[in-house]
Amino acid sequence: MFYSVLRLFIRLGLMWYAPGLKARNIWQARYTYPTIIIANHPNSFLDALVIAAYAPVKICFLTRGDIFKYPVANVVLRWLSMLPVYKRNDDEDFAVKNDFTFDECMRRLTAGEHVLIFPEGRSRNLWELQPFMNGGLTSLLERSYRVELPLQIQPYTLNYNSFRHVPKAIELEALPPLDTTEYISGHQVETAAIIRDVRNNLREAMVASPLAPEQDLGKDNRFWRVTAKIGYYTQFWFYRLWRDYIKKKTEGTIFYDSLLFSVLLFSYPLFVLFCSVLISRFVGFWGGFFVFIFLPTTAYAMARFQQAVTETETNIPKQNAWNRTTESHANREDAE
Repeated sequence: MFYSVLRLFIRLGLMWYAPGLKARNIWQARYTYPTIIIANHPNSFLDALVIAAYAPVKICFLTRGDIFKYPVANVVLRWLSMLPVYKRNDDEDFAVKNDFTFDECMRRLTAGEHVLIFPEGRSRNLWELQPFMNGGLTSLLERSYRVELPLQIQPYTLNYNSFRHVPKAIELEALPPLDTTEYISGHQVETAAIIRDVRNNLREAMVASPLAPEQDLGKDNRFWRVTAKIGYYTQFWFYRLWRDYIKKKTEGTIFYDSLLFSVLLFSYPLFVLFCSVLISRFVGFWGGFFVFIFLPTTAYAMARFQQAVTETETNIPKQNAWNRTTESHANREDAE
């Protein structure tokens, strides 16, 4: 129940953060059997949130293990169905700890749940498919074969217009699932062939260039134009406050988009609720109710009306490097 509510909450948040989001061929992701979900990994944690928002099932996420070393983070992340995967430079006992994680993945897969893994291993804010780190996927495939658990692999592709600008255009596409039982030969599962075919399918379906936002015909509508302006003058300061703060905190990393979305996802509803309660104390219930509807409506219009900026530097890992070109786009964003 909690997971379903959280998934709906994320999906609603994406309507404001990425009004240009397109989910294509989602019907192909059937989840008939326990499933390993695989996708390209261009944009850190935001990739997992987008997939979770549109996958019709509960997903267990494999996440970088170094952030689990903090006790509070460890509890919260596991509560959110996330499990740690450690790299060699994260922990000297990475192999042992990963075995525990893969054992837990198998327990969940056996129970009919589904596991999301990004075989590229790390995100670099690039549009091209990166080399696979095959250890985790190979381990899960071999373990499932040993316990005679039929698995399917559900691939997705993700594309973004930008890793540094909001509003955002995102395209999520579900590819046909792959049945791993068709890769059993000589009393063993052909993991190399599975990984090869999955990678080829992803590469063929991906467009290794920034997503071009579709023109929103609603921008010619005078009502939405005026509503967007109202949203800008009343609430852009709130977005800009968080944007500038997160920009500084994530300088030199690839977490800007993910952290900004997460912070806005939880802080903006609290902001709307606070304003609504405050107004209701002075002018009554209906005044507070009006503010409760007015703020998100005008903010949504602002996000829809504002022009999405498409990246031009496509072959350089971004790592939140706010160069002069990017800053000029940010200034244009402020002016709109």
